[in-house]
This record gives sequence, C-alpha cells and structure tokens, in this order.
Amino acid sequence: MERQARIEGERIGNRLILRVPVSFRKHRGRKEIHAPGANSPVAEPDHTLLKAIARAHRWRALLDSGQFESIRHLARAERISETYLARVVRMTLLSPKLLEAVLAGKPPAGLSLKTALEPFPLDWSEQENWFA
Repeated sequence: MERQARIEGERIGNRLILRVPVSFRKHRGRKEIHAPGANSPVAEPDHTLLKAIARAHRWRALLDSGQFESIRHLARAERISETYLARVVRMTLLSPKLLEAVLAGKPPAGLSLKTALEPFPLDWSEQENWFA
C-alpha cells in the first residue's frame, strides 16, 4: 500500500498556506522535486552521452576498416577537430559495465560527456572507481 503525503493547511486572514512535505534532489544537473510516497521517475538515458558513444564507435569502425588512414583524414572528412575526434574515439574503451549503466539511464555520478572526454584509466575496474 502506498503512503500518501500529508498536506497541511493553515488559514491566516484571507490567505490559505499549504505545507507539502517534499525533498529536492539533483539529477543531471537539474533540481527535481520529490514528494514522499510518490513513484520515482523512470531513469532516462543521457542522450548527448549516448550520441557521443555511438559516434565514437562509428568513427572507430571507419578507422579500423581502412576507409580513412588516420584520425587527421577522418577529422577533415567530418569537418571537426582532430583532438575532439580522438577524445571521442577514446570512449570506445569504456567498460561494458559503464556502457550498460549509461544505456539504462543510471550512469555513475562522475560519468558525463564532459568527464568522458577527459583522459580516464584504460583498466575497466579502475574506470568504474574513477567515474564513481
């Protein structure tokens, strides 16, 4: 049985003041309001991070297939910076456990597009601690 939050009201003159017990939580950099007893929101994947990971795997496949002989040539074809392309391609080295968490919409607090573009350990167990 779900417990209902108790809303209290108080009349002061011609005003009615309501007190609703809520809590504030940060989720993906935004504050969310949570009422006690309310269902927690369904986790939704970080679409910008997913898009970057998809691009990383696409670009890695293009490089591995030999369609482009170097990051420089691929970056020119994509009309982006070589350094950005190299940082994005590095995301293909994320651990399967981290990728599953991103797909499920529950990445560790330290894993975002910004942190994934920075250097991170290559060992999968170290990565999980790094982004925790």
